[in-house]
Amino acid sequence: MYIQLTWEDPEMGEVKRSLLAAPIAIGRELDQMPEYWGGESVSRLELANPEISRFHVLITVANNQIYITDQRSANGTFLNGRPLRQANQPISFKDTLRMGPYKMTATLVHSNDLNATAQSPNVASFTPSMKSIPQQKVVIWSIGIGVLLLTTFGAWAVASTILERSRPQPSPTAPSSSRLLHDRG
Repeated sequence: MYIQLTWEDPEMGEVKRSLLAAPIAIGRELDQMPEYWGGESVSRLELANPEISRFHVLITVANNQIYITDQRSANGTFLNGRPLRQANQPISFKDTLRMGPYKMTATLVHSNDLNATAQSPNVASFTPSMKSIPQQKVVIWSIGIGVLLLTTFGAWAVASTILERSRPQPSPTAPSSSRLLHDRG
């Protein structure tokens, strides 16, 4: 079993891919990651960033399912924006992992799929953040439009009140125009 890892390099802004045999150790220092796990040789992926722990996570495969375990990293690992809580958390190809500044997807690739046509970065399951509007931006824009509407309504109400109050009011002692016309007639 192989796992295709896809992520965007935060410094270069380019999409990177690695096809590695499971189990996979991800961390900041190769010599701190295990060479063997459960009697199997471990593929190691080094992400040289100070937010990544020396041995951050372990990715394994069992029964055609990918599992991830945070190795008590200092900054944690997030699955779809939520902190990874349990060991051997199952993940799917639609899930997004975040470790430090890296957002990553993992796709299971069977040995017989290795000779298949390579997938173009433009069609890959990884979606760079610029292709979709993050939910936070939608909320911020909605709040901004609401504030703008409230401000506009408030300005209209204040202007109407000022104009109404600035109109000359008839004095109580002055005769009304209808009374004057009646008296002349």
